[in-house]
Amino acid sequence: MSKKRGFFTQLIRHLIQFAAFILFPGLFIMVFSAVRDLLTAFMDGSFSFNGLFPQIILVFMVFLITMLWGRFFCGFLCSFGMIQELIFFFSKRIILKKVQIPKRFDYIMKFLKYVILVLITAGVWLLALPVDSSWNPWGVFGMLVSGNFSLVSSSIPTVGFALLLAIAAGSLFVERFFCRYLCPLGALLAVVSGKRLYKIRRQSDSCTNCGLCTRSCSMGIEIPENDAVVSRECIQCMQCLAICPKDSLSVNPAAAAAIGGTVVVGNLASFSVTETVSQQPAVKIEKTKRGNYKDGVYMGIGEGFRGTTEVQVTVEDGYISDITVLSFLDDKEFFQKAQSAVINAILTEQTLDVSAVSGATFSSNSIMDAVADALGTSPEATEQPAGEESGSETGQPEEDKANGYDHPGTQGHGRGWRGGSESGGGSDHGQSDAQGHGRGWRSGFGGGGHRGRQN
Repeated sequence: MSKKRGFFTQLIRHLIQFAAFILFPGLFIMVFSAVRDLLTAFMDGSFSFNGLFPQIILVFMVFLITMLWGRFFCGFLCSFGMIQELIFFFSKRIILKKVQIPKRFDYIMKFLKYVILVLITAGVWLLALPVDSSWNPWGVFGMLVSGNFSLVSSSIPTVGFALLLAIAAGSLFVERFFCRYLCPLGALLAVVSGKRLYKIRRQSDSCTNCGLCTRSCSMGIEIPENDAVVSRECIQCMQCLAICPKDSLSVNPAAAAAIGGTVVVGNLASFSVTETVSQQPAVKIEKTKRGNYKDGVYMGIGEGFRGTTEVQVTVEDGYISDITVLSFLDDKEFFQKAQSAVINAILTEQTLDVSAVSGATFSSNSIMDAVADALGTSPEATEQPAGEESGSETGQPEEDKANGYDHPGTQGHGRGWRGGSESGGGSDHGQSDAQGHGRGWRSGFGGGGHRGRQN
């Protein structure tokens, strides 16, 4: 009976993990970003219930289930955790001798993720210290699974990719290496799950204290010490139930369905709300003098998370008067989150050097790049007054004019690399080849609502 129960328990869990990986591969990033958005908005006084409703729904759903049933999110829905499990699964068949982690070392190392959470929250989110998002292994992981060759290739020469390799190496020897020692979201959910109502229960009368449950625990918890698994480290993976020969551990199967269903509903609700929130009123443009741009209608493309974004830009009296998105390939929930805010910012400020939307960096940058592509210019070129140091009355450099950007409808293809921090530091090194074709990606990590966020 125990073998059959264990097989079906893990089969259901793995099916849910696989479905989550296909449907929401970046869900762990979305949840962490949503927490950041709410915290930074509250601290800087910009909190808006309507504007942050999608984040509120997502965080509320995840936290509610975590408070009731524990860290099912980590054990069932986190794609990053699933990849670590796969690495460890195959490593056991190659590295036959299991590495034994000293209990004292394991205990101390588990506090490291709490330190990382505090550093990110206080240093990056609240103080906006300059930390480039290319250092973030989560972000690099998202780029690698995006299916976008441009993003995959640009993610490789980064600190984040090196850290990701180090995490993969650690996962060869320690199951759920990142989850145990480094995950800031795991640390946050561990705090939330401390007083959870639901726990895995142990029947002491039938338990023989064989220790199989402890040895199979992906988080290294000493299970037979209590009548219930009370550790905050428990991710409800149920491997202990699957291996117990006496069926001495019990679990409510409805909990797994509850966490999966609730989070999915929360995501779908937040996505639909995002679509409504993204519809903003038309922007009124103040025209005190002739603008910097050549009148006409232009087409341009930009590189997003999953592919290209195409826009149509209308210029009247030298001002950008309208930006229409013709097509995009990014996930709808991310793109719609970025679309209205970025376009309104460009129209209002009449510059392409605007802030990316928190939690939708790649989509934000694809819109900015597409507009820059359409206008045949760069964010820096748009900041100078009309006709000054430009060689033309439109404020465009002569080299742009020579390349054909001075004519309505001409398409250019340029990309830039944006590095730097959320606090506004960093650099912009636009680079293109002889035909005007270049490609790069913007990055930034953490801070409160400015440029450079990861999708």
